[in-house]
Amino acid sequence: MIWIKAQIEDTSPLEHSPNIIYVSESLADKLKTQTKLFFGQAEITISVQVSPAIPECMGTQFHDPAPIRFSPNLFKQLLIQESAVYQMHYTETTINIGPVIGFLLGDQHYYYHHRRLKELTYAMGVYEKVGGLFIAFRQCSISWQEMCIYGLYFNYGIQRWQYGKLPLPSVVYRRGFISNKNFVNKCNDLLNWKIFNEVRFDKWQFYNQLKENNILNQYLPETELLTVDNLSKFLNKYSKVILKPTKLSRGRGISILTSGCDGNLEVHDYRRFADFKITTSQLADYLHEGKYLQSAYIIQRFLDVPRINGCPWDIRVVMQKNRWKQWVCNGIECRLAGAGKLITNISSGGRALELNEVLQLAFGTEIDPIQVGKDIGSISMEFCKMMDRTGFRFAEFGLDLAIDQKMHYWFIEANVRPTFNGFKTLDDRIYRQICYEPILYSASIAGFGWEDNDGTSIQHHS
Repeated sequence: MIWIKAQIEDTSPLEHSPNIIYVSESLADKLKTQTKLFFGQAEITISVQVSPAIPECMGTQFHDPAPIRFSPNLFKQLLIQESAVYQMHYTETTINIGPVIGFLLGDQHYYYHHRRLKELTYAMGVYEKVGGLFIAFRQCSISWQEMCIYGLYFNYGIQRWQYGKLPLPSVVYRRGFISNKNFVNKCNDLLNWKIFNEVRFDKWQFYNQLKENNILNQYLPETELLTVDNLSKFLNKYSKVILKPTKLSRGRGISILTSGCDGNLEVHDYRRFADFKITTSQLADYLHEGKYLQSAYIIQRFLDVPRINGCPWDIRVVMQKNRWKQWVCNGIECRLAGAGKLITNISSGGRALELNEVLQLAFGTEIDPIQVGKDIGSISMEFCKMMDRTGFRFAEFGLDLAIDQKMHYWFIEANVRPTFNGFKTLDDRIYRQICYEPILYSASIAGFGWEDNDGTSIQHHS
């Protein structure tokens, strides 16, 4: 494997120019004169020729890549970007240049700007270990007629995302969810993409997966789909319940209902950002007026966790597949709800704390933090193995757990597209690892390696 820098050979006309790469004499000795070149989804038969104008360079270092020139027609076909530094590995019959990785964003247009891609830009801090071309796009960015993407690519030289006409990637990391449910299937069928986080299980689907697992079902709070009858039964059984939209995250759309001693219901409605009371006879009207029944909602028992200064807390676990394609726990944080609030999401005013600190504040010496860490890891790993058995490709989960007054673990929910805001303020080293891991993993499944810390070698896992 060598590091390379792509350049266009401008000595021949674009029209009808053959598919040629021009290399130094020493590199030409290692390559066949006729071979197949792979770049993203492209597979093109090419010729290899020596160019005396190209200086000798071993390409053993990212910052000293070997120059390779492409004939104009080949350069145009590949849509290769000159600003990138690529890995190139070769056999007797093939040359593979890359990696070419795509980030599939959501439908919202406001994602599609350099300023909105801060998390991905931060992840590019590991670029010098893998090199390649990283593309951010939406489903409407693909031109099926031209078989290319009109999207954003990361320009390493200026550290910005720029617009361009770009090649189809070989691996896609799904960073948003889209309204067209058939889009991923179409891409898999037509492009043979390796898409990870390819499907989105909602809260109800996750619950049903967990319910069938003999190890994890003991950690599930009772859950049902929202109907007036189901909600009435839950309120009769539990004094406090929570309503959650099955397809939203970050605390959006949540409502918490508490049965009062006077027979009324106290409502904390996080959609209206309001607290108020209703009678039990008004319950059906409240659900209809709030359009809860027109949306997909679940009901759960509200968990009684030990409070810290009157505020509830939970545990967020980040599970990711690493560069060796194995599940690892890359971060555990506790999220403490803001004053006067009942939900813990950082985006709703919660703050991140270390696990050991929270366990000490909540339980004192009654609990063993080391054992809790082991238990959390075991529960989280079993969940990831369960999801692998579904046959879908997953590479990242944000799992929310809780521990109640009796020190029983509860599995609250799983997120396929978690956010990491708490880790950013809690531990920058952990935050970097969480951001970098998907880049290293996607390069690995694309068939490319990463540079070791000493900068002298590349490991390959294809």
